[in-house]
Amino acid sequence: MRLNLVIFFLLLTLSGFSQNTLDVDYSNTSLKLVISDIESKTQLLFSYKEIVIADKKVNLKASEISLENLLKRIGEQCNVRFQYVSEKQIIIKSIDTQITICGYIFDASTNTPLSYADIIILGKPKITVSDNNGYFEINDVSTTDIVRIQYLGYSTLEYQAKTLINTSCKNVFLSEDSELLNDVIINAYITSGLDKSNDGSTTITNSEIGVLPGQSEQDVFQSLATIPGITSLNESVSDIQIRGGNKDQNLILFDDIKLYNTGHFFGMLSAINPHIIESTKVYKGGASPEYGDRISGIIDLSTARAIPDSTQFGFGVNGTHLDGFIKAPLSDKVSVLFSLRRSYVDVVTTPTFDAFSEKVFENTSLFIDEDGSIQDENDEGSETDSDNTFYFFDTNMKLTFRPSSKDYIGISGLLTTNNLDFLSTFEEDNILDQLDIENRGISAVWVHNHEKLSYATKAYFSSFESAYNNSFSNEGITEEQNNRLNKVEDFGFSFNLSYNFSKKHKAKIGYQFSNNDVFFNLSRQITDDDIEDDERDFNSTAQNSNTTHTVFGEYIFKPKDNSFMSFGLRTSRYSVFNDFYIAPRLNIEYPIFKFLRLKATAERRYQVISELVQFEDTQVRLENQVWTLSGIDDIPLLSSTQFSGGVILNIDDFIVDIDAYTKQIKGLTSFTNGFTNATQDFSEGESDIFGIDVLVKKSFDRLNLWAGYTFNDINYTFNEIQSTSFRGNNDITNNFRLSASYDLEKWQFSLGWNYRTGSPFTPIESFDTDNDDINFGPINSQRLPDYHRLDASLIHRFELSKTNKVKGIFSISFQNIYARQVPLSVFYRADTNPSTDTEELNRIEQLSLGFTPNATLRVNF
Repeated sequence: MRLNLVIFFLLLTLSGFSQNTLDVDYSNTSLKLVISDIESKTQLLFSYKEIVIADKKVNLKASEISLENLLKRIGEQCNVRFQYVSEKQIIIKSIDTQITICGYIFDASTNTPLSYADIIILGKPKITVSDNNGYFEINDVSTTDIVRIQYLGYSTLEYQAKTLINTSCKNVFLSEDSELLNDVIINAYITSGLDKSNDGSTTITNSEIGVLPGQSEQDVFQSLATIPGITSLNESVSDIQIRGGNKDQNLILFDDIKLYNTGHFFGMLSAINPHIIESTKVYKGGASPEYGDRISGIIDLSTARAIPDSTQFGFGVNGTHLDGFIKAPLSDKVSVLFSLRRSYVDVVTTPTFDAFSEKVFENTSLFIDEDGSIQDENDEGSETDSDNTFYFFDTNMKLTFRPSSKDYIGISGLLTTNNLDFLSTFEEDNILDQLDIENRGISAVWVHNHEKLSYATKAYFSSFESAYNNSFSNEGITEEQNNRLNKVEDFGFSFNLSYNFSKKHKAKIGYQFSNNDVFFNLSRQITDDDIEDDERDFNSTAQNSNTTHTVFGEYIFKPKDNSFMSFGLRTSRYSVFNDFYIAPRLNIEYPIFKFLRLKATAERRYQVISELVQFEDTQVRLENQVWTLSGIDDIPLLSSTQFSGGVILNIDDFIVDIDAYTKQIKGLTSFTNGFTNATQDFSEGESDIFGIDVLVKKSFDRLNLWAGYTFNDINYTFNEIQSTSFRGNNDITNNFRLSASYDLEKWQFSLGWNYRTGSPFTPIESFDTDNDDINFGPINSQRLPDYHRLDASLIHRFELSKTNKVKGIFSISFQNIYARQVPLSVFYRADTNPSTDTEELNRIEQLSLGFTPNATLRVNF
């Protein structure tokens, strides 16, 4: 009797409560937001498991709808039921409806049916396989069950059972390269499309990349700077430094073509069209022994390997350039890709270009007196009249051939060019800088997968050429002219064979051949009568080559889900040294618990080609590096030894990733590192690096927050130029980045703040005006001001047709919102004051980027 009374009063109370009415308007709104809205309008409290409401959307518009009817209609749409446990508390439960599921499974590239694919209901004994037509069917499946579809050599996909209901059997397309998906341990590591793999690499999927602060469109090299341990000291995308290494110590590949120039407009823009890149794999350490030739990071960019179902076009315009691409199937087995980009700033300028131009060209000049003290801007002033004509251009082509479901053949080509004429004028003096940079390449790849055995054959050719002319004239008469020509030709081929003994054991062996031809010429002609005859004309030419033969092997062991252990060895013979060099590799990542992983790497690497800094006495000092080979003119072979260890904590949507590492680099030269004019004599040294990388990220329904921090302690030892060790040029003690992004249906917002310690530099203690002798202080003993800036981005996606086949993107970005500029680097130049006819010393400071707006409009169809 008492129980009946309780039930009666409870029903009476709920009946009365349900008479409340609400006005609602939900358009494809997540169930989680709908629940929050109802709670704010009523006194109800909802309890639920995240998995019950995940990915559920509500479409409902009603006026004065009763709460009872509102919950009923939401439950019908989302396949959930609302259970009252008290007057104000409701539990949301899933409706466990039994259904029949079905589907057809196809190869994504050939559209041929895949027979005997496994279809598994996770957590239950139900399993079946597809028939000769790729068809499968399973009865008595819960709508909330997870269905896994897997096939040997292909990606594994998972679906919620209700999406495969037999009223309309779904076509499921499986792609090759299953390891890429299976090995991802953290999706949206920083933002969507930027994932963490169990081999320690970070994978960037361009089509899925989320909004990042300061970017109006996705750019792989700009995206890299968001990863702790990766930075650019001069804000350029071509100055990527990974764990204390220099930019020339990174191996950068585009469809297996080695890149020697990665930036347009002195690195302010990427030299590769981001809209044709499908994925990028980035290693800070622990890379497979298949990767060689460089001692720091690996950046491996790849275009799509699949044959598109239909022709795809895309074009866009932003604050510096225009671009377009086309992906077209020529048949069901052959497709072509073509892209084109060109700047238009040689015709019309924009605020974006003006900001870039100011950073590159408009240096600040300060006068240094005889005792080394910095005075105000010198008597000549730092303002000069300048005029520049600049443009860049790049194009890419690719032919893809899929003769069978087991074979992939790809032929890729690229061409990038930069041309600049820069004239600066002060009174009667004219300084002209002319620079042409070109990077060309072609590659061919054949990959065959056959059950447990697969092999790949690759060949490539890469050509780099940089021609620089600097001339100084007075009253129309040329007094000095400097020329520099640098060429690199790199070609090679490789073959590798891999065998999957089981899901846990895999082995790979391979052979690689490469040949480097390097040429550079430096010349100077001076007509000044005050210069000695033996200093008037200078010419230096060198042409050298190196052939490398490499054999490598790797064994991969995966003892449990998402664990990874790799043991590798790389042995190379360089013709310039006529010797063998052995480079072992070790990479371990092991889950202690489901939410906690341990990781460790150990490796040794060698590098035979690198960039030297040339100390040209020019006004702008444009591109003053040249590529050269080790073993020539006593330039040593670069080598690095690196160890790292860390942990990854991943609980729901909270991630903490910590890496500590130590690296020793030998074979550095004072030319290579350019200690701010402290010496122009050759000397050999080494660097010792200790660092810690930390990433903390928390995701909410629509909000992502992440913070990255890098600590670096980089010390150089060059006994010939200083008896004690000193800070490295890239010794940035603290580098901190705080970012947030918010996703609101078709709108995305992002805000980010970056702070880092100022770069080290070498001070001047005194300057002898009679002999033009500069007395430098201890190398890199002082620091420039700390650097920080605030960036923001806004992206809006929209459809231009009712069929959603034509889509548009409009985005705007703002870099350095509060317009704070600090010097990023300094160098010194002795000059004659035309008023006093005496020698004086100028300190030239290159400032950071000022306030830089940008906007992008893209249309894809």
